[in-house]
Amino acid sequence: MFPDDINSTEYLEALQNALDGPIVRHEIMSTPEYMKVYSAVKHYQDYACVEPPAMTTMCCNRRLYNWLISYMTKNIRDIKDKALALSGPALLDFYIAQWEYFQTTHMLISRLFFSVDQQWIERQCKQDPNYTCISSTLIQLWYFYLFRRLTTHVMSNVLSLVDAERSGCAIDSTLITRLYEAYVELKPEGIAKCNAEFRERLGAYICYYENPYINAAVRYIDTKTHSLRTPEHMREYIHVLSELFVQEDERSERYLRSNSLAPMRNKLNECFLRSEIGCIYQMADLMFATGNDDNGLCTIYALLSRFDNSNVLQQFLDKFVAQAKHTITQNCPEIQASTDGGKAVFAKAAVIYLSDTLNTHLDMIATLFCNNPSFTKGLRHMFAAAVNTDEMHSRLGVTPARLAAEFCNIVLKNSKTRSDDLGSDLTQTAELMLHKAMDVLHASHDKGLFFKFYQLHLTRRLLDNTSISLDLEKTAIAMIYKTVMMSVNRHGNKKASDLEYTLECAASQNSSEAKQMITDIVVGAENSRNYTDQVSQAGFDVDFKVLHGKTWTSVNSNQEAKVVLPSQLLKVCDDYAKRYSAQHSSRQFNWLWAYSKATVQLKFPKSKGRYAQIGYTLVLNPYQVSILNLFTDPSLYDGDVVLTPQQICANIDIDANIAASELVTLTNARILQYAPDKTGICINQTFDSKQRYIDLSRIKPAQHKKEEATLDNRDSKFRKECIMTDISGILKKKECMGHRGLFNSVKKSRENFFMLTISDFKESISKLIDKGIIERDEDDHTVYKYCPV
Repeated sequence: MFPDDINSTEYLEALQNALDGPIVRHEIMSTPEYMKVYSAVKHYQDYACVEPPAMTTMCCNRRLYNWLISYMTKNIRDIKDKALALSGPALLDFYIAQWEYFQTTHMLISRLFFSVDQQWIERQCKQDPNYTCISSTLIQLWYFYLFRRLTTHVMSNVLSLVDAERSGCAIDSTLITRLYEAYVELKPEGIAKCNAEFRERLGAYICYYENPYINAAVRYIDTKTHSLRTPEHMREYIHVLSELFVQEDERSERYLRSNSLAPMRNKLNECFLRSEIGCIYQMADLMFATGNDDNGLCTIYALLSRFDNSNVLQQFLDKFVAQAKHTITQNCPEIQASTDGGKAVFAKAAVIYLSDTLNTHLDMIATLFCNNPSFTKGLRHMFAAAVNTDEMHSRLGVTPARLAAEFCNIVLKNSKTRSDDLGSDLTQTAELMLHKAMDVLHASHDKGLFFKFYQLHLTRRLLDNTSISLDLEKTAIAMIYKTVMMSVNRHGNKKASDLEYTLECAASQNSSEAKQMITDIVVGAENSRNYTDQVSQAGFDVDFKVLHGKTWTSVNSNQEAKVVLPSQLLKVCDDYAKRYSAQHSSRQFNWLWAYSKATVQLKFPKSKGRYAQIGYTLVLNPYQVSILNLFTDPSLYDGDVVLTPQQICANIDIDANIAASELVTLTNARILQYAPDKTGICINQTFDSKQRYIDLSRIKPAQHKKEEATLDNRDSKFRKECIMTDISGILKKKECMGHRGLFNSVKKSRENFFMLTISDFKESISKLIDKGIIERDEDDHTVYKYCPV
């Protein structure tokens, strides 16, 4: 029961006794005790409002306000006295429980005294800043009378538990987590320490929990590493520090909020890494040079990755790239010295070396440096720059584009040593080897030259039937197209430059042409089946290939030498030509004898070799067939035939130079031989060979070199035209520029397409001066000026 006199002390004592029930038992709003207290407070407030003198109203409200502060202060001090007597997990558990109890008390009192807050305290706050709303007042009472006096004791026990965990003891980590959440929830108004800039929502947590925790971690690591912070112990210091950082990072994720991890990391970096960064770089140089401490490099990368400043890690990347470049350039001469099997063997060894070196360092990035994209990009950029230098060209003897094309030809070309080169699973192994060629192609600055040489080799493989498989050829074409398109740098919707557009067009054109070439071979094989019976009756096995002139650009069809075929073969060829012309009347049909060949079964009467009874299979070109027919066709000559080169040319109407070349081939193969009296040439009746299949039809090396030289000349002309275009364009914008600056500008603009050489640059300068497009400065001959027309 409440006394009738509201202003009496007995009324407030009764209010206190009534308030203890809801607060102690955390009663909900609908309980009788709660409603009893609420009615008493409202009655007191109504009485204060109806009193006529304003001073009486103010005194009543101030009296009630002061009584509430006194009541809560007494309860909070009792909590403090009990907490100071506890330690360890019991203390943390007690503080957390009391904080949760206080939050409930805070909510109940704020609701009970809501009318006092609304009718008097809000007006009083505007007049006197010492007054705050009841909610804020309760928080400040907890902060000043309990938290501030108890937090040092609480945090010392928290840090003791963390130290115990560092020593291997098991602790209840949920207590620490619940504690720092209680610190976050404490946000007293007007306290600067609890309202940090940019992190004001964390309350008392930053000043009273985060900072002591970080400082304790620094002291712990310092005791473990202080004796190792010397140059002679730097390797051990790096490993110990890394292990401690990993442990503390894992611990911080449990005992700190997520937005405290960055301040923790930055503090540790400044205390233990920043001052030792020079020694760490020196240790990295030593590890890169020796190459026998991958674990150490991984540790250094992990430590440097902790810095938010990218320049710290960039210096480590520069050291890694420099060491990789040194490895590539240092070991390349050993590859050249160890290869003695000609161009093909050298191309194979060089490409495998370059690709394996690149992939070794890429694997190193994946294993040691967490597949850092910056490291990968830096390595590929260095690799491209290294293989396209004049020094590398002089060591390799060819450009990377030419090297990649030669290697693709080795992989895709079927040969007797194929099992030794690629292993048993040809297709799978060949694809792996093609990926090595793509690594070199991707780095090449002259992909246009690669297209030309690749198409030249593809033509030979398809016409000579020396390709491993057409499916593998299609796979190679798709890989080439993908690799080249990856080299074209596009950023967002940025329009491609003229050179990038040219490269895209060249890649698309080369891909479509190569696919059409393979299609021609497939279609030709299907058409040839229609003539199988006729060919077998004539004694020949012929495979017709119809080549579209616009696709087979490397095939020269304008200077075909005349040839007289044997009557049986000529009949089959004429019949095929008539049928094809009837089906495609709008197309012009020409025979490409220089690229044709026939398979002939031939027995030698006096041969005693292994295959004397079944005969030998000879693969011949049309000129060789015509020549050999003179010695084997009984309708032309009887008995042993002896003919002079002049007679051979007259009988088959063949050019003397071609006849001489083919006679050398046939005599070197011992199919033909000079007569005993040296007056002419006859067939070798006693021919013997360990091989049944003999191929003499391939295009001669001299013709190969001529075609390759033509491609080199075309490519050189294209490069010089591009250089002159760049020089005139740059000088037109700049008006004048020095020799070195102009050279560097042109080199930079063309670095993704071909490598600029000094000789090409000087020759282009001379041509532009002769044409009057540019001129040298009269005072300084190393400066060039644009001459407006």
